[in-house]
Amino acid sequence: MRVGVSDDRFSPAVTKDRHLDLDMLKGLAVIAVILYHAGWCKSGYLGVDVFFVVSGFLVVPKVVREIENCTFSYLRFVEKRIFRLLPLVLVVCGVALAISYSQMLPVDLRYLSEEVIASSLFGNNLLQAVTTQNYWAAIYHKVLMHNWYLGVLFQFYLFFPLVMLLFKKRMRLVLFSLSLLSLLLYLLPIDTIGNKYYLLQYRFFELAAGGLIGLKQPKSSVGMSYAPYILFALMTLLVFGGAFTIGESRMPYNLVSGTNTIRESFLPRELLLLLTTTCTLSFLRCSNGHSISNCAIIRRVLAPLGNMSLSLFLWHQPLFAFYRYFYADQLSVSAFIAIVFVMWLLSLVSYSWIENNIRPSRGSWVCLFVVFLIVNGTACYVYRMDGLVKDVPELDMYVGRSAPEDLERYTDRIYQYDCDFNMGDKRKKILVIGNSFARDFANMLLESSKADSIQLSYHFGIEDCPVGRIRHCDRVYFFGWKHQVPPAVWANLKAGADVWGIGTKNHGSSNGVFFKNRCNEDYLSQRARILQDFISVNSLLQREWQDCYIDLLSMTIAPDGTVPVFTPDGKFITYDGLHLTPSGARFYASLLKFD
Repeated sequence: MRVGVSDDRFSPAVTKDRHLDLDMLKGLAVIAVILYHAGWCKSGYLGVDVFFVVSGFLVVPKVVREIENCTFSYLRFVEKRIFRLLPLVLVVCGVALAISYSQMLPVDLRYLSEEVIASSLFGNNLLQAVTTQNYWAAIYHKVLMHNWYLGVLFQFYLFFPLVMLLFKKRMRLVLFSLSLLSLLLYLLPIDTIGNKYYLLQYRFFELAAGGLIGLKQPKSSVGMSYAPYILFALMTLLVFGGAFTIGESRMPYNLVSGTNTIRESFLPRELLLLLTTTCTLSFLRCSNGHSISNCAIIRRVLAPLGNMSLSLFLWHQPLFAFYRYFYADQLSVSAFIAIVFVMWLLSLVSYSWIENNIRPSRGSWVCLFVVFLIVNGTACYVYRMDGLVKDVPELDMYVGRSAPEDLERYTDRIYQYDCDFNMGDKRKKILVIGNSFARDFANMLLESSKADSIQLSYHFGIEDCPVGRIRHCDRVYFFGWKHQVPPAVWANLKAGADVWGIGTKNHGSSNGVFFKNRCNEDYLSQRARILQDFISVNSLLQREWQDCYIDLLSMTIAPDGTVPVFTPDGKFITYDGLHLTPSGARFYASLLKFD
């Protein structure tokens, strides 16, 4: 589908230049997004904001004018949007599901099945808002996480025309008012940063503003010959270098990720988004008479990429995610080049055979419906099976033998111990406080030989831990820094009771890296290399807690800085590199010295 706007106000030459300008804008944006997900461009996520503005610029004016001319059909409009997006989405989802079906571990396959269903229904942004919650902290192993963008876009396509039809006589005023309201909602501190990134009400102003620019009369080009070039250069600086940093700022160690530095951008994310949106709008406003497409180098590189930007966008993240899941967390230069080559080939095929060939018709609807049922039927089956579509002895999971235990639920079963001690119970009273790492330690206690001799109580936060539990416990185990233990805890401990620190742990970033080698002879002897940050965190914790410290890392780490992935009996220690399986909890329990 050729990108452009059909408008009598432009001469054929200007319209052609406008087409090329839009293609080059999208080419710039898709390169930025690809480099961001490759981990090589911190501000590349701003390319999505360029996409939003351009999408509004293309779609909104046509809808408004058709409504004014009484030629608009809502159903026909939605049908065109479905056939523009859904066929390629289903192909990408189907390929991802086919590759993962026999290769991914159950937990990860279940996550993928959720993403497939959400992407097919254009609701991936809602799924990410609930699960990931923070785009910048998202796990890059998630194969379809980038489809949140299409969710916002399609929800705009559904919502915007209905509002225009409802306020037919004041469409431009209503569109402007809703744009201001959306911008205000985005700027006000009324929601989480994740929701502001994923939800339509906070992104509406970018799409609407692009549409308002498209509805305006062309700006005079007198004295503006260099403006498009300047604005394009500014956009390039923003999307490729807007999140530049000056050194690193220190912060308290993150005991889960093992980091103690933060490289926040010099400019806040909110300001970067507004600057990118403003530059894109300004470029679209003043590029009518003088096109940057006159620059042959920019045109020949960016325009072809922009022309098939949808295919490039949809294919890039699955390829990056599969590489990270099966091979290595960090992309090497050679791996990046190979992935880009495969991405280019897939995009050429999908652009030529799918994007340009599939149009609404009765036969197309039938084919689309059949493919939709196959892809989502398979995804629903996988989800219903909890991702367990093959035996995985390393996780004690077998198809049909019994219902597989949800490994996350195993970690979170400790929440049932969030209750006061039974004072009539004479067993030793143990209080565990902290996040999921603390719950892992509680599972170690419950899987140990001492399980029958202790009474366990758990609480998430140490600041609001009930005083009665502190007064009656014989020992507190806390995942955190010793200096974070409030004075009230020390003051309320009974005579002979003490507080111990729980150590951090890590067994790699993805079990998929090891699971793919299951046919090799040395499969069960594989080890994960621990980042130096985790070793540094562990040393600082050990220094602070001294003798009252459960040093889990030192129990498993070898002199070469690696830790085991499997227990001695061939079971995965963790299911995600961080949280323990039942076998992993028993493995650690066997290493603990309870005396």
